[in-house]
Amino acid sequence: MWRKSIALTGLFCMTSMTSAATPPTNTLRILATSDVHGHFTGFNYFADRYEPKGLAYTAELIKAARQQADASVLIENGDLIQGSPFTDWMVTQSEQHAKLPLAQLLNYLDYDAANLGNHEFNYGLEYLAAAYHGLDAPVLSANLIAQSDYAKQQLNHRAYTIIERDMPIGDGKVALKIGLVGVLPPQIMQWDTHHLAEHVQVEAMRDAAEREIQRARAAGADLVVLVAHTGMPKHSDITSDSEQAVWELAQIEGVDAIIFGHQHELFPGTSVYDQLANVDSQKGTIFGVPAVQPGVHGEYLGVIDLTLSFDESHKTWHVESHQSTVLQVGATRDARVNQMLASAHTATLAFMKQSIGTTRAALSQQYARLQPTLAMQLIHDAQLWYIERYVEAANPVWQNLPRLSAAAPFHAALDANDGYTLIEPGAVTLGDIGDLYRYPNTLEVVKIKGAALKQWLEESARALRVGQPNDRWSWVNKEIPSYQFDTFKGLNYEIDPTQKVGQRVSTADDINDEQDYVVITNNYRASGGGDFANLDGSQIIYRAPDQLQHILIEYLKSLGEKGYSPEFEVNWKLVAGAGFEPT
Repeated sequence: MWRKSIALTGLFCMTSMTSAATPPTNTLRILATSDVHGHFTGFNYFADRYEPKGLAYTAELIKAARQQADASVLIENGDLIQGSPFTDWMVTQSEQHAKLPLAQLLNYLDYDAANLGNHEFNYGLEYLAAAYHGLDAPVLSANLIAQSDYAKQQLNHRAYTIIERDMPIGDGKVALKIGLVGVLPPQIMQWDTHHLAEHVQVEAMRDAAEREIQRARAAGADLVVLVAHTGMPKHSDITSDSEQAVWELAQIEGVDAIIFGHQHELFPGTSVYDQLANVDSQKGTIFGVPAVQPGVHGEYLGVIDLTLSFDESHKTWHVESHQSTVLQVGATRDARVNQMLASAHTATLAFMKQSIGTTRAALSQQYARLQPTLAMQLIHDAQLWYIERYVEAANPVWQNLPRLSAAAPFHAALDANDGYTLIEPGAVTLGDIGDLYRYPNTLEVVKIKGAALKQWLEESARALRVGQPNDRWSWVNKEIPSYQFDTFKGLNYEIDPTQKVGQRVSTADDINDEQDYVVITNNYRASGGGDFANLDGSQIIYRAPDQLQHILIEYLKSLGEKGYSPEFEVNWKLVAGAGFEPT
Protein backbone atom coordinates (compact mmCIF):
# COMPACT_ATOMS: atom_id res chain seq x y z
CA MET A 1 0.00 0.00 0.00
CA TRP A 2 1.24 3.46 -0.90
CA ARG A 3 2.31 5.21 2.29
CA LYS A 4 3.64 8.69 2.77
CA SER A 5 4.77 10.45 5.92
CA ILE A 6 3.56 14.01 6.49
CA ALA A 7 5.07 16.13 9.27
CA LEU A 8 2.48 17.60 11.59
CA THR A 9 3.04 21.24 12.39
CA GLY A 10 -0.54 22.13 13.23
CA LEU A 11 -2.26 22.35 16.58
CA PHE A 12 -2.25 19.13 18.62
CA CYS A 13 -5.29 19.21 20.90
CA MET A 14 -6.12 15.55 21.34
CA THR A 15 -7.46 14.52 24.74
CA SER A 16 -7.10 10.76 24.25
CA MET A 17 -5.54 8.45 21.67
CA THR A 18 -6.03 4.90 20.60
CA SER A 19 -3.11 2.48 20.56
CA ALA A 20 -0.08 3.58 18.51
CA ALA A 21 0.10 0.06 17.11
CA THR A 22 -3.20 0.59 15.32
CA PRO A 23 -3.34 4.27 14.42
CA PRO A 24 -6.84 5.56 13.64
CA THR A 25 -7.63 6.76 10.14
CA ASN A 26 -9.46 9.78 8.77
CA THR A 27 -10.70 10.63 5.29
CA LEU A 28 -9.86 13.99 3.78
CA ARG A 29 -12.01 14.60 0.72
CA ILE A 30 -10.69 17.06 -1.86
CA LEU A 31 -13.51 18.39 -4.07
CA ALA A 32 -12.88 20.30 -7.28
CA THR A 33 -14.59 22.14 -10.11
CA SER A 34 -12.78 23.39 -13.20
CA ASP A 35 -13.59 25.03 -16.53
CA VAL A 36 -17.13 25.94 -15.48
CA HIS A 37 -17.07 28.76 -18.06
CA GLY A 38 -19.87 30.80 -16.58
CA HIS A 39 -22.38 27.94 -16.30
CA PHE A 40 -23.93 28.88 -12.99
CA THR A 41 -27.72 28.66 -13.28
CA GLY A 42 -27.93 25.38 -15.21
CA PHE A 43 -29.94 27.17 -17.91
CA ASN A 44 -29.03 26.82 -21.59
CA TYR A 45 -29.67 30.34 -22.86
CA PHE A 46 -29.35 29.25 -26.49
CA ALA A 47 -31.73 26.27 -26.25
CA ASP A 48 -34.01 28.08 -23.75
CA ARG A 49 -34.13 25.22 -21.25
CA TYR A 50 -32.49 23.87 -18.12
CA GLU A 51 -29.84 21.18 -18.61
CA PRO A 52 -27.93 19.12 -16.01
CA LYS A 53 -24.80 21.23 -15.93
CA GLY A 54 -23.62 24.29 -14.05
CA LEU A 55 -23.02 25.07 -10.40
CA ALA A 56 -26.72 25.02 -9.56
CA TYR A 57 -26.54 21.27 -10.22
CA THR A 58 -22.99 20.72 -8.96
CA ALA A 59 -24.05 22.22 -5.62
CA GLU A 60 -26.13 19.12 -4.88
CA LEU A 61 -23.11 16.87 -5.45
CA ILE A 62 -20.96 19.08 -3.24
CA LYS A 63 -23.40 18.89 -0.33
CA ALA A 64 -23.67 15.11 -0.50
CA ALA A 65 -19.91 14.56 -0.97
CA ARG A 66 -19.06 16.66 2.08
CA GLN A 67 -21.21 14.50 4.31
CA GLN A 68 -19.32 11.33 3.38
CA ALA A 69 -15.89 12.31 4.76
CA ASP A 70 -14.37 13.37 8.05
CA ALA A 71 -13.23 16.63 6.46
CA SER A 72 -13.22 18.22 3.02
CA VAL A 73 -11.93 21.15 1.01
CA LEU A 74 -13.59 22.62 -2.10
CA ILE A 75 -11.38 24.10 -4.82
CA GLU A 76 -12.22 25.98 -8.03
CA ASN A 77 -9.58 25.53 -10.74
CA GLY A 78 -10.09 28.36 -13.20
CA ASP A 79 -11.86 29.42 -16.39
CA LEU A 80 -14.84 30.34 -14.27
CA ILE A 81 -15.76 33.91 -15.22
CA GLN A 82 -16.02 33.62 -19.02
CA GLY A 83 -17.86 31.49 -21.53
CA SER A 84 -21.65 31.89 -21.21
CA PRO A 85 -24.39 34.47 -21.83
CA PHE A 86 -24.58 34.90 -18.05
CA THR A 87 -20.95 36.04 -17.91
CA ASP A 88 -21.46 38.16 -21.04
CA TRP A 89 -24.20 39.95 -19.12
CA MET A 90 -21.86 40.23 -16.10
CA VAL A 91 -19.36 42.10 -18.29
CA THR A 92 -21.99 44.71 -19.20
CA GLN A 93 -22.82 45.15 -15.52
CA SER A 94 -19.15 45.54 -14.66
CA GLU A 95 -18.87 48.31 -17.21
CA GLN A 96 -21.63 50.09 -15.28
CA HIS A 97 -19.81 49.40 -11.98
CA ALA A 98 -22.72 47.30 -10.74
CA LYS A 99 -22.28 44.60 -8.11
CA LEU A 100 -21.78 41.16 -9.63
CA PRO A 101 -23.38 37.99 -8.22
CA LEU A 102 -20.44 35.57 -8.50
CA ALA A 103 -18.83 36.06 -5.08
CA GLN A 104 -22.14 35.53 -3.33
CA LEU A 105 -22.56 32.22 -5.17
CA LEU A 106 -19.05 30.99 -4.37
CA ASN A 107 -19.38 32.05 -0.74
CA TYR A 108 -22.65 30.14 -0.43
CA LEU A 109 -21.00 27.01 -1.85
CA ASP A 110 -18.17 27.63 0.65
CA TYR A 111 -15.19 27.35 -1.68
CA ASP A 112 -11.86 27.26 0.11
CA ALA A 113 -9.83 28.68 -2.81
CA ALA A 114 -10.17 29.73 -6.44
CA ASN A 115 -7.26 29.22 -8.82
CA LEU A 116 -6.99 31.47 -11.87
CA GLY A 117 -7.21 30.03 -15.39
CA ASN A 118 -6.34 31.56 -18.74
CA HIS A 119 -9.85 32.81 -19.55
CA GLU A 120 -9.93 34.86 -16.35
CA PHE A 121 -7.94 37.49 -18.27
CA ASN A 122 -10.11 37.74 -21.40
CA TYR A 123 -11.78 40.97 -20.29
CA GLY A 124 -8.83 42.54 -18.52
CA LEU A 125 -7.65 42.91 -14.95
CA GLU A 126 -10.34 45.35 -13.86
CA TYR A 127 -13.12 42.93 -14.79
CA LEU A 128 -11.26 40.08 -13.10
CA ALA A 129 -11.13 42.12 -9.91
CA ALA A 130 -14.82 43.03 -10.17
CA ALA A 131 -15.90 39.43 -10.79
CA TYR A 132 -14.21 38.13 -7.62
CA HIS A 133 -14.94 41.19 -5.45
CA GLY A 134 -16.38 40.08 -2.12
CA LEU A 135 -15.12 36.50 -2.35
CA ASP A 136 -14.27 35.10 1.09
CA ALA A 137 -11.85 32.48 -0.27
CA PRO A 138 -8.34 33.37 -1.49
CA VAL A 139 -7.58 33.59 -5.21
CA LEU A 140 -4.47 31.62 -6.24
CA SER A 141 -1.72 31.80 -8.84
CA ALA A 142 1.91 31.04 -8.01
CA ASN A 143 3.34 31.98 -11.40
CA LEU A 144 1.43 35.24 -11.98
CA ILE A 145 3.38 38.30 -10.85
CA ALA A 146 1.92 41.81 -10.86
CA GLN A 147 4.41 44.39 -12.13
CA SER A 148 2.64 47.67 -12.85
CA ASP A 149 0.89 49.77 -10.21
CA TYR A 150 -2.34 49.15 -12.11
CA ALA A 151 -1.90 45.36 -11.89
CA LYS A 152 -1.02 45.52 -8.21
CA GLN A 153 -4.19 47.52 -7.60
CA GLN A 154 -6.43 45.06 -9.48
CA LEU A 155 -4.89 41.72 -8.56
CA ASN A 156 -5.33 40.29 -5.08
CA HIS A 157 -4.04 36.74 -5.49
CA ARG A 158 -1.69 34.52 -3.50
CA ALA A 159 0.91 32.01 -4.60
CA TYR A 160 -0.43 29.53 -2.06
CA THR A 161 -2.77 29.30 0.88
CA ILE A 162 -3.05 26.93 3.84
CA ILE A 163 -6.44 25.54 4.88
CA GLU A 164 -6.80 24.02 8.34
CA ARG A 165 -9.12 21.16 9.24
CA ASP A 166 -9.63 19.54 12.65
CA MET A 167 -9.45 15.79 12.15
CA PRO A 168 -11.19 13.56 14.73
CA ILE A 169 -8.74 11.24 16.49
CA GLY A 170 -10.07 9.21 19.41
CA ASP A 171 -11.95 11.54 21.72
CA GLY A 172 -10.12 14.60 20.48
CA LYS A 173 -8.98 16.36 17.36
CA VAL A 174 -5.74 17.05 15.54
CA ALA A 175 -5.35 20.03 13.21
CA LEU A 176 -4.32 19.15 9.66
CA LYS A 177 -2.89 21.97 7.52
CA ILE A 178 -3.51 21.61 3.78
CA GLY A 179 -1.42 23.71 1.42
CA LEU A 180 -2.94 24.73 -1.93
CA VAL A 181 -0.58 25.97 -4.67
CA GLY A 182 -2.03 27.25 -7.95
CA VAL A 183 -0.53 27.68 -11.43
CA LEU A 184 -1.77 28.69 -14.90
CA PRO A 185 -0.39 28.57 -18.48
CA PRO A 186 2.25 31.21 -19.28
CA GLN A 187 0.59 31.53 -22.70
CA ILE A 188 -1.85 34.06 -21.27
CA MET A 189 0.84 36.61 -22.13
CA GLN A 190 0.25 35.74 -25.79
CA TRP A 191 -3.47 35.09 -25.75
CA ASP A 192 -4.38 38.28 -23.84
CA THR A 193 -1.32 40.42 -24.44
CA HIS A 194 -3.50 43.47 -25.11
CA HIS A 195 -4.68 43.29 -21.49
CA LEU A 196 -1.51 42.05 -19.82
CA ALA A 197 1.55 43.46 -21.60
CA GLU A 198 3.62 45.69 -19.29
CA HIS A 199 1.32 44.85 -16.38
CA VAL A 200 2.14 41.27 -15.35
CA GLN A 201 4.82 38.63 -15.74
CA VAL A 202 4.17 34.88 -15.86
CA GLU A 203 6.76 32.31 -14.84
CA ALA A 204 7.07 28.75 -16.08
CA MET A 205 4.67 26.62 -14.09
CA ARG A 206 7.22 24.13 -12.79
CA ASP A 207 9.63 26.79 -11.54
CA ALA A 208 6.91 28.60 -9.62
CA ALA A 209 5.31 25.41 -8.30
CA GLU A 210 8.57 23.99 -6.95
CA ARG A 211 9.36 27.21 -5.10
CA GLU A 212 5.89 27.75 -3.63
CA ILE A 213 5.42 24.11 -2.59
CA GLN A 214 8.60 24.43 -0.54
CA ARG A 215 7.35 27.71 0.92
CA ALA A 216 4.01 26.17 1.82
CA ARG A 217 5.78 23.29 3.57
CA ALA A 218 8.01 25.70 5.44
CA ALA A 219 4.93 27.67 6.49
CA GLY A 220 3.46 24.58 8.11
CA ALA A 221 1.55 22.67 5.43
CA ASP A 222 1.19 19.00 6.39
CA LEU A 223 0.23 18.05 2.85
CA VAL A 224 0.12 19.96 -0.45
CA VAL A 225 -2.48 19.93 -3.22
CA LEU A 226 -1.28 21.30 -6.56
CA VAL A 227 -4.13 23.22 -8.22
CA ALA A 228 -3.07 23.43 -11.86
CA HIS A 229 -5.04 25.03 -14.67
CA THR A 230 -3.16 22.95 -17.22
CA GLY A 231 -3.41 19.48 -18.71
CA MET A 232 -1.13 16.94 -20.36
CA PRO A 233 -0.24 16.12 -24.00
CA LYS A 234 -3.06 14.06 -25.52
CA HIS A 235 -2.64 11.08 -27.85
CA SER A 236 1.12 11.50 -27.56
CA ASP A 237 4.14 10.16 -25.71
CA ILE A 238 5.83 13.56 -25.89
CA THR A 239 5.87 14.77 -22.29
CA SER A 240 7.32 18.27 -22.43
CA ASP A 241 4.76 21.00 -23.07
CA SER A 242 4.85 24.50 -21.60
CA GLU A 243 1.05 24.83 -21.83
CA GLN A 244 0.05 21.29 -20.79
CA ALA A 245 2.52 20.68 -17.97
CA VAL A 246 0.87 18.37 -15.42
CA TRP A 247 3.03 15.35 -16.34
CA GLU A 248 6.12 17.31 -15.29
CA LEU A 249 4.43 18.99 -12.32
CA ALA A 250 3.45 15.62 -10.87
CA GLN A 251 7.14 14.79 -10.39
CA ILE A 252 7.78 17.70 -8.03
CA GLU A 253 8.69 16.50 -4.56
CA GLY A 254 6.10 17.28 -1.94
CA VAL A 255 2.94 17.03 -4.07
CA ASP A 256 0.30 14.87 -2.40
CA ALA A 257 -2.63 15.40 -4.81
CA ILE A 258 -3.32 17.24 -8.08
CA ILE A 259 -6.35 19.09 -9.39
CA PHE A 260 -5.95 19.85 -13.09
CA GLY A 261 -8.02 21.11 -16.02
CA HIS A 262 -7.83 23.40 -19.06
CA GLN A 263 -8.48 20.54 -21.51
CA HIS A 264 -12.11 19.81 -20.53
CA GLU A 265 -11.34 16.10 -20.11
CA LEU A 266 -12.38 13.63 -17.40
CA PHE A 267 -9.62 12.07 -15.33
CA PRO A 268 -9.81 9.32 -14.30
CA GLY A 269 -11.88 7.79 -17.08
CA THR A 270 -10.34 9.02 -20.32
CA SER A 271 -7.93 7.28 -22.68
CA VAL A 272 -6.41 10.41 -24.23
CA TYR A 273 -3.38 10.29 -21.92
CA ASP A 274 -2.68 6.57 -22.23
CA GLN A 275 0.44 7.03 -24.34
CA LEU A 276 2.14 8.87 -21.48
CA ALA A 277 4.36 6.86 -19.16
CA ASN A 278 3.45 6.70 -15.45
CA VAL A 279 -0.13 7.81 -16.06
CA ASP A 280 -2.92 5.50 -14.90
CA SER A 281 -6.14 6.80 -16.41
CA GLN A 282 -8.24 4.19 -14.61
CA LYS A 283 -6.93 4.71 -11.09
CA GLY A 284 -6.43 8.41 -11.62
CA THR A 285 -2.75 8.69 -10.77
CA ILE A 286 0.24 10.44 -12.34
CA PHE A 287 3.57 9.11 -11.06
CA GLY A 288 1.57 7.56 -8.26
CA VAL A 289 0.09 10.91 -7.20
CA PRO A 290 -3.73 10.96 -7.07
CA ALA A 291 -5.15 13.42 -9.59
CA VAL A 292 -8.51 14.49 -10.95
CA GLN A 293 -9.80 16.60 -13.86
CA PRO A 294 -13.55 17.29 -13.62
CA GLY A 295 -14.55 17.98 -17.21
CA VAL A 296 -16.33 21.18 -18.22
CA HIS A 297 -19.37 23.37 -17.46
CA GLY A 298 -19.95 21.99 -13.98
CA GLU A 299 -21.25 18.67 -15.29
CA TYR A 300 -18.91 16.79 -12.97
CA LEU A 301 -17.36 17.15 -9.55
CA GLY A 302 -13.79 15.96 -9.06
CA VAL A 303 -13.13 13.96 -5.90
CA ILE A 304 -9.87 12.77 -4.33
CA ASP A 305 -10.15 10.82 -1.08
CA LEU A 306 -7.02 10.63 1.06
CA THR A 307 -7.13 8.11 3.90
CA LEU A 308 -4.84 9.51 6.60
CA SER A 309 -3.46 8.01 9.78
CA PHE A 310 -1.80 9.89 12.62
CA ASP A 311 1.46 8.82 14.29
CA GLU A 312 1.25 10.07 17.87
CA SER A 313 4.90 9.53 18.73
CA HIS A 314 6.27 11.51 15.77
CA LYS A 315 3.33 13.88 15.40
CA THR A 316 3.07 13.04 11.73
CA TRP A 317 0.31 12.10 9.32
CA HIS A 318 0.55 9.20 6.88
CA VAL A 319 -1.36 8.83 3.61
CA GLU A 320 -2.46 5.22 3.85
CA SER A 321 -4.39 5.12 0.58
CA HIS A 322 -6.08 7.33 -1.99
CA GLN A 323 -8.86 7.20 -4.55
CA SER A 324 -9.69 9.56 -7.42
CA THR A 325 -13.06 9.76 -9.15
CA VAL A 326 -15.40 12.12 -11.00
CA LEU A 327 -19.08 12.36 -10.11
CA GLN A 328 -21.70 13.38 -12.67
CA VAL A 329 -24.48 15.76 -11.65
CA GLY A 330 -28.04 14.54 -11.30
CA ALA A 331 -31.34 16.09 -12.25
CA THR A 332 -31.75 18.26 -9.13
CA ARG A 333 -30.77 21.91 -8.84
CA ASP A 334 -29.97 23.68 -5.60
CA ALA A 335 -33.02 25.83 -4.77
CA ARG A 336 -30.94 28.42 -2.92
CA VAL A 337 -28.68 28.92 -5.96
CA ASN A 338 -31.74 29.43 -8.16
CA GLN A 339 -33.12 32.00 -5.76
CA MET A 340 -29.77 33.74 -5.36
CA LEU A 341 -29.29 34.16 -9.12
CA ALA A 342 -32.93 34.75 -10.08
CA SER A 343 -32.66 38.46 -10.87
CA ALA A 344 -29.39 38.02 -12.76
CA HIS A 345 -30.93 35.14 -14.71
CA THR A 346 -33.90 37.29 -15.71
CA ALA A 347 -31.57 40.11 -16.75
CA THR A 348 -29.53 37.68 -18.85
CA LEU A 349 -32.64 36.49 -20.68
CA ALA A 350 -33.51 40.09 -21.53
CA PHE A 351 -29.91 40.79 -22.55
CA MET A 352 -29.97 37.86 -24.98
CA LYS A 353 -33.10 39.06 -26.75
CA GLN A 354 -31.77 42.45 -27.88
CA SER A 355 -31.96 42.66 -31.69
CA ILE A 356 -28.92 44.05 -33.53
CA GLY A 357 -29.74 43.26 -37.19
CA THR A 358 -31.40 40.85 -39.57
CA THR A 359 -30.53 37.96 -41.85
CA ARG A 360 -32.46 37.00 -44.99
CA ALA A 361 -31.34 33.39 -44.84
CA ALA A 362 -30.90 30.79 -42.14
CA LEU A 363 -27.39 30.73 -40.65
CA SER A 364 -26.67 27.14 -39.71
CA GLN A 365 -23.48 25.48 -38.50
CA GLN A 366 -24.85 21.95 -38.77
CA TYR A 367 -22.47 20.95 -41.56
CA ALA A 368 -19.66 23.41 -40.84
CA ARG A 369 -17.23 20.56 -40.17
CA LEU A 370 -17.88 19.23 -43.68
CA GLN A 371 -18.54 22.16 -45.99
CA PRO A 372 -18.80 25.96 -46.20
CA THR A 373 -21.85 27.43 -44.47
CA LEU A 374 -23.55 30.80 -44.57
CA ALA A 375 -22.89 31.12 -40.85
CA MET A 376 -19.14 30.80 -41.40
CA GLN A 377 -19.41 33.07 -44.41
CA LEU A 378 -20.88 35.77 -42.15
CA ILE A 379 -17.85 35.56 -39.85
CA HIS A 380 -15.43 35.75 -42.78
CA ASP A 381 -17.35 38.66 -44.34
CA ALA A 382 -17.34 40.58 -41.05
CA GLN A 383 -13.60 40.07 -40.57
CA LEU A 384 -12.81 41.25 -44.10
CA TRP A 385 -15.23 44.19 -43.78
CA TYR A 386 -13.56 45.33 -40.58
CA ILE A 387 -10.08 45.31 -42.05
CA GLU A 388 -11.16 47.01 -45.26
CA ARG A 389 -12.95 49.73 -43.30
CA TYR A 390 -10.57 50.44 -40.45
CA VAL A 391 -7.11 49.37 -41.47
CA GLU A 392 -6.40 49.60 -45.17
CA ALA A 393 -5.94 53.38 -45.28
CA ALA A 394 -3.28 53.18 -42.59
CA ASN A 395 -1.58 50.13 -44.10
CA PRO A 396 -1.32 50.70 -47.88
CA VAL A 397 1.17 47.84 -48.20
CA TRP A 398 -1.72 45.44 -47.56
CA GLN A 399 -3.26 46.47 -50.85
CA ASN A 400 -0.49 44.64 -52.66
CA LEU A 401 -0.69 41.37 -50.72
CA PRO A 402 -3.17 38.49 -50.97
CA ARG A 403 -5.64 38.86 -48.11
CA LEU A 404 -7.42 35.91 -46.51
CA SER A 405 -9.83 35.39 -43.63
CA ALA A 406 -9.45 32.38 -41.30
CA ALA A 407 -12.08 31.28 -38.79
CA ALA A 408 -13.34 28.14 -37.08
CA PRO A 409 -16.90 26.98 -36.28
CA PHE A 410 -17.33 26.88 -32.51
CA HIS A 411 -20.66 25.05 -32.31
CA ALA A 412 -20.90 22.72 -35.29
CA ALA A 413 -22.55 19.30 -35.27
CA LEU A 414 -20.27 16.25 -35.01
CA ASP A 415 -23.00 13.79 -35.98
CA ALA A 416 -26.65 13.71 -36.96
CA ASN A 417 -27.83 13.98 -33.36
CA ASP A 418 -25.46 16.70 -32.18
CA GLY A 419 -26.40 20.30 -31.45
CA TYR A 420 -25.27 23.27 -33.53
CA THR A 421 -25.75 26.99 -33.99
CA LEU A 422 -28.89 27.88 -35.96
CA ILE A 423 -30.05 31.46 -36.53
CA GLU A 424 -33.39 31.54 -38.29
CA PRO A 425 -34.19 34.18 -40.95
CA GLY A 426 -35.28 37.45 -39.39
CA ALA A 427 -34.01 39.37 -36.40
CA VAL A 428 -30.53 38.55 -35.12
CA THR A 429 -30.11 39.00 -31.38
CA LEU A 430 -27.15 39.40 -29.08
CA GLY A 431 -27.84 35.84 -28.00
CA ASP A 432 -27.51 34.68 -31.59
CA ILE A 433 -24.12 36.36 -31.89
CA GLY A 434 -23.00 34.80 -28.62
CA ASP A 435 -24.02 31.40 -29.93
CA LEU A 436 -22.30 31.90 -33.28
CA TYR A 437 -19.05 33.28 -31.81
CA ARG A 438 -18.63 31.88 -28.32
CA TYR A 439 -15.31 33.38 -27.24
CA PRO A 440 -14.31 36.98 -26.45
CA ASN A 441 -11.49 36.87 -28.99
CA THR A 442 -10.17 40.02 -30.59
CA LEU A 443 -9.30 40.34 -34.27
CA GLU A 444 -5.65 40.18 -35.26
CA VAL A 445 -3.82 40.07 -38.57
CA VAL A 446 -0.70 38.05 -39.35
CA LYS A 447 1.69 38.19 -42.28
CA ILE A 448 3.07 34.78 -43.21
CA LYS A 449 4.81 33.08 -46.09
CA GLY A 450 3.02 30.74 -48.47
CA ALA A 451 4.80 27.77 -46.93
CA ALA A 452 3.27 28.60 -43.53
CA LEU A 453 -0.17 29.06 -45.13
CA LYS A 454 0.08 25.55 -46.60
CA GLN A 455 1.00 24.22 -43.18
CA TRP A 456 -1.98 26.03 -41.63
CA LEU A 457 -4.34 24.46 -44.18
CA GLU A 458 -2.90 21.01 -43.61
CA GLU A 459 -3.10 21.26 -39.83
CA SER A 460 -6.75 22.31 -40.09
CA ALA A 461 -7.41 19.31 -42.34
CA ARG A 462 -6.61 17.00 -39.41
CA ALA A 463 -10.21 17.64 -38.33
CA LEU A 464 -11.36 15.33 -41.13
CA ARG A 465 -10.78 11.62 -41.62
CA VAL A 466 -11.44 8.89 -44.18
CA GLY A 467 -15.17 8.17 -44.15
CA GLN A 468 -17.70 6.06 -45.98
CA PRO A 469 -19.28 7.16 -49.28
CA ASN A 470 -22.64 8.86 -48.74
CA ASP A 471 -22.19 8.86 -44.93
CA ARG A 472 -21.21 12.46 -44.39
CA TRP A 473 -20.72 12.26 -40.61
CA SER A 474 -18.18 9.46 -40.93
CA TRP A 475 -15.75 12.04 -42.38
CA VAL A 476 -15.66 14.11 -39.17
CA ASN A 477 -12.71 13.44 -36.87
CA LYS A 478 -14.42 13.82 -33.51
CA GLU A 479 -11.07 13.76 -31.70
CA ILE A 480 -10.38 17.26 -33.06
CA PRO A 481 -12.53 20.02 -31.49
CA SER A 482 -14.33 22.36 -33.85
CA TYR A 483 -12.29 25.37 -32.79
CA GLN A 484 -9.27 23.60 -34.31
CA PHE A 485 -10.86 23.45 -37.78
CA ASP A 486 -10.02 26.73 -39.48
CA THR A 487 -11.59 27.45 -42.83
CA PHE A 488 -10.43 30.18 -45.18
CA LYS A 489 -12.07 32.74 -47.44
CA GLY A 490 -10.09 34.25 -50.31
CA LEU A 491 -8.81 30.87 -51.43
CA ASN A 492 -10.35 27.99 -53.39
CA TYR A 493 -9.23 24.59 -52.16
CA GLU A 494 -10.12 20.91 -51.78
CA ILE A 495 -9.41 18.57 -48.87
CA ASP A 496 -8.70 14.89 -49.43
CA PRO A 497 -8.67 13.05 -46.06
CA THR A 498 -7.54 9.84 -47.77
CA GLN A 499 -4.08 11.39 -48.06
CA LYS A 500 -1.69 11.76 -45.15
CA VAL A 501 -1.50 15.09 -43.35
CA GLY A 502 0.82 17.32 -45.35
CA GLN A 503 -0.65 16.23 -48.66
CA ARG A 504 -4.38 16.64 -48.08
CA VAL A 505 -5.04 20.16 -49.39
CA SER A 506 -4.88 21.21 -53.02
CA THR A 507 -5.62 24.75 -54.17
CA ALA A 508 -7.01 26.06 -57.43
CA ASP A 509 -4.31 28.74 -57.46
CA ASP A 510 -0.76 27.75 -56.65
CA ILE A 511 0.53 29.04 -53.32
CA ASN A 512 4.06 30.39 -53.63
CA ASP A 513 6.13 29.27 -50.64
CA GLU A 514 8.02 32.59 -50.55
CA GLN A 515 5.03 34.87 -51.22
CA ASP A 516 3.74 37.00 -48.32
CA TYR A 517 0.09 36.52 -47.37
CA VAL A 518 -2.05 38.53 -44.97
CA VAL A 519 -4.42 36.40 -42.87
CA ILE A 520 -7.16 37.88 -40.68
CA THR A 521 -7.77 35.69 -37.65
CA ASN A 522 -8.26 35.96 -33.88
CA ASN A 523 -5.80 36.67 -31.08
CA TYR A 524 -5.83 33.08 -29.83
CA ARG A 525 -4.72 31.65 -33.15
CA ALA A 526 -2.36 34.52 -34.04
CA SER A 527 -0.50 34.11 -30.75
CA GLY A 528 0.05 30.38 -31.14
CA GLY A 529 -3.17 28.88 -29.78
CA GLY A 530 -3.60 25.43 -31.25
CA ASP A 531 -0.01 25.31 -32.56
CA PHE A 532 -0.86 26.18 -36.15
CA ALA A 533 1.72 27.16 -38.80
CA ASN A 534 4.34 27.99 -36.16
CA LEU A 535 2.37 31.10 -35.21
CA ASP A 536 3.77 32.58 -32.01
CA GLY A 537 2.76 36.25 -32.05
CA SER A 538 5.83 37.45 -33.93
CA GLN A 539 3.89 37.41 -37.23
CA ILE A 540 1.19 39.81 -35.98
CA ILE A 541 1.07 43.07 -37.96
CA TYR A 542 -2.19 44.44 -36.55
CA ARG A 543 -4.13 44.02 -33.32
CA ALA A 544 -7.70 45.30 -33.32
CA PRO A 545 -9.08 46.86 -30.13
CA ASP A 546 -12.46 45.21 -30.77
CA GLN A 547 -13.74 41.75 -29.92
CA LEU A 548 -14.98 39.69 -32.83
CA GLN A 549 -18.44 39.46 -31.27
CA HIS A 550 -18.62 43.25 -31.40
CA ILE A 551 -17.29 43.29 -34.97
CA LEU A 552 -20.08 40.91 -36.01
CA ILE A 553 -22.62 43.17 -34.32
CA GLU A 554 -21.30 46.29 -36.03
CA TYR A 555 -21.16 44.54 -39.40
CA LEU A 556 -24.80 43.47 -39.19
CA LYS A 557 -25.81 46.97 -38.08
CA SER A 558 -23.96 48.42 -41.09
CA LEU A 559 -26.15 46.38 -43.46
CA GLY A 560 -29.24 48.29 -42.34
CA GLU A 561 -32.72 47.12 -43.23
CA LYS A 562 -31.59 44.85 -46.07
CA GLY A 563 -29.81 42.66 -43.56
CA TYR A 564 -27.42 39.86 -44.40
CA SER A 565 -28.39 38.44 -47.81
CA PRO A 566 -25.29 37.13 -49.58
CA GLU A 567 -24.90 34.53 -52.27
CA PHE A 568 -23.67 31.23 -50.89
CA GLU A 569 -20.00 30.80 -51.80
CA VAL A 570 -18.52 27.30 -52.00
CA ASN A 571 -14.78 27.96 -52.02
CA TRP A 572 -13.69 24.69 -50.39
CA LYS A 573 -14.98 21.13 -50.39
CA LEU A 574 -14.10 17.55 -49.63
CA VAL A 575 -13.04 15.20 -52.40
CA ALA A 576 -15.85 13.89 -54.58
CA GLY A 577 -15.40 10.44 -53.04
CA ALA A 578 -17.15 11.67 -49.93
CA GLY A 579 -20.37 11.21 -51.87
CA PHE A 580 -22.15 14.48 -51.07
CA GLU A 581 -22.14 18.04 -52.28
CA PRO A 582 -22.40 21.21 -50.18
CA THR A 583 -25.96 22.25 -49.44
